Amino acid sequence: MTVQFSQGFSNQCPWVNLKGYSLYYIWQGHPADEGEKHFYQLKSKPDPEKVEVMSACWDGYAGSYQLSAEGSLILTRFHYFLPNGLGESDALLEELHGDFYLEFRTHFEGDQLYVPFADGKVTVDQEQWVEVKRAYVNVKTDKNGFSTWFKRFIPDRLVK
Repeated sequence: MTVQFSQGFSNQCPWVNLKGYSLYYIWQGHPADEGEKHFYQLKSKPDPEKVEVMSACWDGYAGSYQLSAEGSLILTRFHYFLPNGLGESDALLEELHGDFYLEFRTHFEGDQLYVPFADGKVTVDQEQWVEVKRAYVNVKTDKNGFSTWFKRFIPDRLVK
């Protein structure tokens, strides 16, 4: 799978430290709930004339968000991509409301951190945050046999 672009994110909130993480998604519903999660439905919509879908950006655009000093999340911009890089952007000012989670990652396939918002405000109590660690196995140095089990189900051409 092609690595996806993250969303733009700036943090002005002094009670929240997200260093080392990039914003990827905004979800409605708790990350541990059974069933399908749903993307947060923004009121602002991207300009369909500027959207250019590509393998690294399935949506054809990325948002920029700002976590305000007061703990609110604001959509500030839509960035559009050209085949050779960043294209133009639209300035916005949409404050997100309700209950939702921001999904941060260390990188696209890395550890995940879900940060909850209640009534449009970030939950600063980190005990409420949900962290998902991803396990990595180096098939060349694996001593416990996991890679042998894994290779029975995944063709060698897909394991590098």
